[in-house]
Amino acid sequence: MQDTKVDLGFLAKHLQTLIDETRLLRKDVSEVRTLTLQTFEFARRVERRQSELRDDLEVTIKMEFGGGFANLQTSLDASLGRIEAKFDELAERTALERRP
Repeated sequence: MQDTKVDLGFLAKHLQTLIDETRLLRKDVSEVRTLTLQTFEFARRVERRQSELRDDLEVTIKMEFGGGFANLQTSLDASLGRIEAKFDELAERTALERRP
């Protein structure tokens, strides 16, 4: 077996390389963590905005339908009022014609 000499300079050089690589890995992990947190926050904002838009859309639809139904009800009430008035006139005329 061959005896290999390992001096402290060689070990120090390799340890420094390992330390540098560890620092880079820690920096990369920190950046990944930051990006993950930013992505999570963005997703929460999107969900919150989506909920707000759903509420706004619900109110808008209710207002549109409410206005349309109110207009329809007014039109139906007016038409029924005219029909009832004609029936009342017919009932009066029939009552007058039956009198001796």
